[in-house]
Amino acid sequence: MAATSVTRCEAEIDRVICHAWAPATLDKYDNGLAHFLSYCDNMEVPIPFRLPASEFLLCAFAASFAGSLASSTVENKLNGVRAWHIVNNVEYKGSLRLNYVMKGVANLAPDALPPRPPITLEMLRLLYDHLDLSNPFDAAVFCAAVVAFWCQCRLGELFSTTERSFDPSLIPSVSDLATPCTKVGSRLLRLPCTKTKRSRGESTFLSKQKGFSDPVHAVEHHLSTNQLESTDPLFSYRTSNGGLLALTKCKFMAHFNQVWGAFGLPKSTGHCFRIGGTTELLLAGVPPDVVKMMGRWSSDSFLRYWCSLHRIAPLHSELLDI
Repeated sequence: MAATSVTRCEAEIDRVICHAWAPATLDKYDNGLAHFLSYCDNMEVPIPFRLPASEFLLCAFAASFAGSLASSTVENKLNGVRAWHIVNNVEYKGSLRLNYVMKGVANLAPDALPPRPPITLEMLRLLYDHLDLSNPFDAAVFCAAVVAFWCQCRLGELFSTTERSFDPSLIPSVSDLATPCTKVGSRLLRLPCTKTKRSRGESTFLSKQKGFSDPVHAVEHHLSTNQLESTDPLFSYRTSNGGLLALTKCKFMAHFNQVWGAFGLPKSTGHCFRIGGTTELLLAGVPPDVVKMMGRWSSDSFLRYWCSLHRIAPLHSELLDI
């Protein structure tokens, strides 16, 4: 093969291989690789001996976190180093010894912090009562909150990373919202890109609810207040001069945490919406397999995030007539 053809092929491989990981995963791996290089700086490892990494250096890097980090966190850092080896087509010298070092890291890990509490209906009520829903920004924030909650969404599936532009192949546009498909107005929402299905996307279901947290009504109010067109980001809002900005995850989280912080509530993360919606549906007696399908959960992670077991279990296991 001619040298120019090889160069073209290598460029094509580089272009395609970067799509093997989700953008958020790549960010995490970049962080892990940066930590590895920082460790090499601190240990004065000569640059030629850093990458590709020897088995000894990988084991030493992993062992340096013993007693300070959970093994899953250390594994993510190693995965960042491993990804560099994959992209650069060199052998990653993970080994039996490294596996046992990681077992030691797991056994020496500090006690896990208690999980952040899930978002609750009471917390959504505080948003409803203390946001000005006639304000375009507040209307968008509240709509996004109840959609993320009831649809058990990851926030990265909903929000653009920038305010002034968005990629319709990554986040939903208004046109991704289907017309009502039930008598009470429930409707499907197409998510163009998700963590598990990637660019194939998935659909989630906006189920009509009673009361203030109804996502169907919130969406309709938001679309009307912000006068959105079919090609606009679904979660965007009008500015005071009539311009349009995409709602970002950062702005969304800062705003709801500001409201909740005024009432002494701890800061919540985006994942708390997904956990909260799952928990609320289970508490309402929705069969677990239906909740799992609605939330697009894999079985293991679905079980890991069951909250309020002392309240959920009786709904399905108490006073059985057997």
